[in-house]
Amino acid sequence: MPDPAPHAPAFDAIVVAGGRGSRLGGVVKADLDLGSGRLLAGVLDAARAARTRVVVGDVAVPDGVLLTREDPPGGGPASGVVAGLRALARPSPWTLLLAVDLPDAPAAVAELLAAASAGIPAVADGLCLLDEGGRLQWLLGLYRTDALARAADAVGTGHDVSMRRLLSPLRLEGVRPRRADVGDVDTWEDVSTWRRRLGSRPAAQLAVPSEEARMPRTEDRSSWRPFIERASAAAGVDPASVDEDLILGLTADIAHRSVRPMAPVGAFILGVAAGGHPDADVASLADRLRASLPKES
Repeated sequence: MPDPAPHAPAFDAIVVAGGRGSRLGGVVKADLDLGSGRLLAGVLDAARAARTRVVVGDVAVPDGVLLTREDPPGGGPASGVVAGLRALARPSPWTLLLAVDLPDAPAAVAELLAAASAGIPAVADGLCLLDEGGRLQWLLGLYRTDALARAADAVGTGHDVSMRRLLSPLRLEGVRPRRADVGDVDTWEDVSTWRRRLGSRPAAQLAVPSEEARMPRTEDRSSWRPFIERASAAAGVDPASVDEDLILGLTADIAHRSVRPMAPVGAFILGVAAGGHPDADVASLADRLRASLPKES
């Protein structure tokens, strides 16, 4: 695949991959798979022309990509931008800022870089794509690094600082995308919508899965079994009978194909069923519960 916009200015890329994913039940957005690999992989592929790519968050990244965290963690996207800038040892003249939850990032970044290649007004500190309402998408923007760095210096660590406040000193130009979609992923409904949309696209319009798409998902499970042991002891349950992967898989399916608040209810029903049929195969019970769910559209 050729690099997009060969005449675009030299730039680094910062991908803000923090956030709690609270509307997704705590799922790590970077690890979501909408049909062609990790969501993060598509965003990194969109920024493949960058001199340096930095991901800010507690996620797995491929070789050649820098990883850092905001300090203190959980301070919001502006603190992620500040941390990303500070991770760049030799900054390029321009910096591309991207959110991790942009399914159409390759097309969107291509349009942004094409606009930059056509010429950026001397008075502008950056370009941002616009959404359908004409609002600047700050985490789909290309910025003069010196101007962005001055704005970052003014907010310290950026903890709990809004993106609006961080970027308020900058003069930004909006770019209306012609075909790219700037929508993100916040809910399971968004996940389903994007899976349908991406699945219906001709193969020529889909990003080619890369090695990054096969990066293993990682999560810290060190506290899981101790909790299961304590909770099982309190409930009089054999902890060896608790298959967390099976339960999480079931609740994820319920959240995808029904409504998210029913996920823990489904887990409770599975527990009641398993308790009432001690000789039953729990995996078979889980499959029977899945069979009750609406079909995926």
